[in-house]
Amino acid sequence: MKRLFTLIALACIYNVAAAQGTYKKLDSLFSNQLDAGWLNGNVLIADHGRVIYKNSFGYADIPNKIPNTDKSAFFLASVAKTITSTAVLQLVQKRRVNLDSPYKKYIPEFPYPDITIRNLLSHTSGLPRDKEEIFDTVLKVQPAKKFNFRDIILVLQQYPKPLSFKPGDQFSYSNINYNLLAVLIEKISGMNFDAYLKKYIFGPAEMTGSYLCNPRTAQKADVTKRYSYPKHYYPHLIQADSIPNDTSYTIFWGQGNVISTTTDLLKFDQALYHNKLVNEQLLDEAFKPAILNNKNEVVAGGGVSYGLGWFILRGKGPDKIVFHTGYIEGLRSVIMRNLSKNQTVIILDNAQSFTNFITASNAISILNNTPQEKVKISIADRYAKILFEKGGDIAVSRLVQMQADTSHFRYGVREMDTIANELLADSYTDKAIEAFKINLILHPGDPEMYTSFGKALNKAGKREEAILMYQRALSLKPDDKTIKDSLTKLEQR
Repeated sequence: MKRLFTLIALACIYNVAAAQGTYKKLDSLFSNQLDAGWLNGNVLIADHGRVIYKNSFGYADIPNKIPNTDKSAFFLASVAKTITSTAVLQLVQKRRVNLDSPYKKYIPEFPYPDITIRNLLSHTSGLPRDKEEIFDTVLKVQPAKKFNFRDIILVLQQYPKPLSFKPGDQFSYSNINYNLLAVLIEKISGMNFDAYLKKYIFGPAEMTGSYLCNPRTAQKADVTKRYSYPKHYYPHLIQADSIPNDTSYTIFWGQGNVISTTTDLLKFDQALYHNKLVNEQLLDEAFKPAILNNKNEVVAGGGVSYGLGWFILRGKGPDKIVFHTGYIEGLRSVIMRNLSKNQTVIILDNAQSFTNFITASNAISILNNTPQEKVKISIADRYAKILFEKGGDIAVSRLVQMQADTSHFRYGVREMDTIANELLADSYTDKAIEAFKINLILHPGDPEMYTSFGKALNKAGKREEAILMYQRALSLKPDDKTIKDSLTKLEQR
């Protein structure tokens, strides 16, 4: 008996030490992200529903230095699609909707008879990606009208859009698919979409801090403000609400607009694991790749498939991992679930940090002692911000330092070209020339670097120098008609 107690004690000590080691590794991962400027928000990691790491980073209100806390709530952006898909699957479970029935069966005025519920859930419908493509024609006729997601059906009747492909032939991510699913839920349930979610998703999962954003009601005080860089080269975050956007639209539910917390998302996650919302058979259907008409699995790109409201991650060994990311101006979100081991990673970020998906994947790797993916800081992005704020001399000296530190920094030639063109388009011509020049010096064998530099020189009134650049580009790519035409126009001026 004494030996048994000793073994139990040793096992407890080992488990505590292992847990502490995992915590330290996770804290190091997220602290490094914070130091690199890639994290401003809340993180929660759970194993079988038990929280093993939870932390808040940065600010909910940056100018006023109000920190993010456990109580901070965030827009979920497209992570909300997992909630919409769950609501649809509930109606399937109740036999009120059939996955393979045409949408038109339930909404007769819908003008595309071949699009099924499964097509909408799996982004294989062929419909346009965003509302702007749906409403572009009607806005010319009614420029003062405010549209919402319920107007999509009527507008598609009046101004039908050709599908990009036959439903089921391809994958093409579309927010419109999920707007239409919200319309379906309202029609079948006889309830407003927000009321449905409250009663059948948020209520049963005990997500007391979650709700749909509604322009008729004020957001709660704990919702974080959202921040982003309006341009790549801009050195300071600004509040996303101050970035101009189209005011022709009001609510577009189904695709996003859910406000929630990391704690509530864990409750949602666990409600799925315990089949409180949808039965296991339907969830298995949601968590496997959709099948196209040619019998191939849907491939969403980058080693990722798509099921019914969930991406499926490949390349992480035998474990089955599903996830969804979200993005709106000033926010990025991700929920990642290792279904094989009941592990959950949630990151909600209100400063649009672009590495959160890789960070979530690395957190899963830490939990399972597998290799992490190295994330390096963009030299082009850092250089451009220093160039804009402090000038070319300081920027180039920092660039030299960053180039020498290859373990932490990477140089992207196309990225630098994009940022330089952004500076040029915004009439920061001298700064654009500096960036183009650096790119050319570092990549003298690339003809595009000469044409880009030539374009900037021409805009600065340096025609002869621009001609030399185009001539050099043509010598590197003598059959390029675009370069020839540009050079001819310059020479004939």
